[in-house]
Amino acid sequence: MRCHLVAAMLPNKFGNYYRMPHFRHIFLLFLLVLSSGVFAQQKPNEKYKAEEKVMSKSKFQKRRDYLGEARAMREKSPKQAVKLLEEALLYARKDEDTQTQAAAYTLLGNIYEDIGQPELALQRYQQALNALGPSDKKSKTPPSKKEAFAPNTAPIHQRMGQIYLGQKDDKAAATSFQICIDRATDEGLRQRCELGLADVELLRGNSKASISQLDKVEKSYALDSVGVANVEARRSNAYIQQNDFENASQSYLNSVRNLPKDVPVSKDDYKAIEQAQTQLLAYDAADVDAKVDIAKKSPGKEEEPASNDDQIASNLKVVAVYEEEKQLAEAERFVARSKALVNERTDAALAAEVFKKSAELNRRKGNLTAAFSDMERYVAEREKAIAQAQATLAEQVEIVKGQGQIDVQEKDYDIEERERALLQTQVSRQRMVIGLLSVLLLASLVFFYFLRKNIREKQRAHQRLLLKSLRTQMNPHFIFNALNSVNSFIAQSDEKAANKYLAEFSRLMRKVLDHSQKDFIPFEEEMELNELYLRLEHFRFRDQFEFTFENKAHAPDLEVPPMLIQPFIENAVWHGLRYKEGKGHLSVKVSQDATHITVTIEDDGIGRERSKAIKTDGQRRQKSAGLENVSKRIALINELYGKQYEISVSDADGAAGDVGTRVTIKIPV
Repeated sequence: MRCHLVAAMLPNKFGNYYRMPHFRHIFLLFLLVLSSGVFAQQKPNEKYKAEEKVMSKSKFQKRRDYLGEARAMREKSPKQAVKLLEEALLYARKDEDTQTQAAAYTLLGNIYEDIGQPELALQRYQQALNALGPSDKKSKTPPSKKEAFAPNTAPIHQRMGQIYLGQKDDKAAATSFQICIDRATDEGLRQRCELGLADVELLRGNSKASISQLDKVEKSYALDSVGVANVEARRSNAYIQQNDFENASQSYLNSVRNLPKDVPVSKDDYKAIEQAQTQLLAYDAADVDAKVDIAKKSPGKEEEPASNDDQIASNLKVVAVYEEEKQLAEAERFVARSKALVNERTDAALAAEVFKKSAELNRRKGNLTAAFSDMERYVAEREKAIAQAQATLAEQVEIVKGQGQIDVQEKDYDIEERERALLQTQVSRQRMVIGLLSVLLLASLVFFYFLRKNIREKQRAHQRLLLKSLRTQMNPHFIFNALNSVNSFIAQSDEKAANKYLAEFSRLMRKVLDHSQKDFIPFEEEMELNELYLRLEHFRFRDQFEFTFENKAHAPDLEVPPMLIQPFIENAVWHGLRYKEGKGHLSVKVSQDATHITVTIEDDGIGRERSKAIKTDGQRRQKSAGLENVSKRIALINELYGKQYEISVSDADGAAGDVGTRVTIKIPV
């Protein structure tokens, strides 16, 4: 029976289960997932900083402008200055500009000192130190001499030392002044801090140590008039502590004489001199005339006071001395001088004090009308002073509110930073988890890759074994058919034909056996083998068919599976032409195009249907081993080697009754 065959790639029974995407594609997908998981969770803190680090000149200048405006408005409008500093701090924190932060906090501390809020001032000075670096976070710890000094911190420590002095904290004050001395690059600042150490010793009751420190300052520095005034004022305080009024008063007068009239003097410089005057006026054993002389010699006034308010304040001190000594006439004279100096520009509290003293003196004299008139003026000035005090207090409250707003802003910023840090920690943990999962995934991929590779190798080995088995099955089949032909010659007593056939057959068998262990052989050798086989079959059935063998292909490098074409030639002879009435014809044509070599085997035999009809029951039960093996071999080769061999079988265009068969084999080039 003539077999119909359409061979294509047949799926291996394990193929569907083990067919996987290429490992390279899986690995690329893994990298894509990993990168998206990591970079999608980029640190917000890093992103924020990357954006904020791109700072324009205008932004930097804006911070500088805020600081400059705040300094200019420090005395006139401290409330507005605090608002400007709040803006400067906002930009400085975002840009991590520690210098601007330190400058802003320092200026805030100055403002809080101005309004009498030393605790707030200390807090701001400490924030300034914290902004400048870790070495300043504990200002009460003296730095090592080998320590690299942070910039711009000496003035801050000097201000903190003054505040600690006011709070009677001698240890903190001494530490701050010492840090200032170690870090100051300006000689004037270092001199003030040395004087601060003299104040510390005086606070401790060590007047001798204080005077010794003052002597050191005089020897170590070239003092200007202000410096001399400061040293003499402190000497006065030390002498008072030793109950030496004469030297104390002389030092005080020297201090006042040295104060320059045409150079601005700081509040701190006046403070030491006023303290000396206060202590001298409070000294019980002093002569009244000496006290009056000291009261008249107020800081900054040699002959004439700098303003009416200064003169009034000086007169009131003299009045207090005379009142203490019961010299009311003299006291009244200085009160009268003070009343004459009062005008609309006079400080209300100072004017109220003048009229209060005048009312008391008039009452003592019995001049009740004048006393009543003075009391009316006192009440009016007092109300005015209270109004001014309320305005000042309201302004201070607003300034403290500004302090609160800055604190809230700073807390918000700290909360934001903590949230960023927490988010960063979470992102780090997520990255760690992603990293571990990625390692596990990669390990799994590697494991499955090698598992797949091992299974694939076993599968390919199984397929090669099966292919070899099919190839070995074809050779006995071919040999059996050939020996039948020899047996036929012998049965016919045609010894010569048998010998000639055996000679050609042995040549053919050598080629077949030589190729039997190979998966592929050159295409030209395959065609030579098929041409030799066709001559042998024609030699036996030369009365039944003629043949043509035409090979127009040229592919010296092409290799094909052995015994690929022979079973179809054999099938054409034995099942098509053998039973034909009359002489048939068999044609083998080989052509070539750009992608394929096409082998066409066409006969004009009885055709597939008639061949099937005339088969015996035994023949029907037998299968064509050659064609079945070819089908399996082609399927395995296509799957194992990735080939695309195509075979089709159809009826030829023969005469009615003998339609013939055409087999087309397409071999990829």
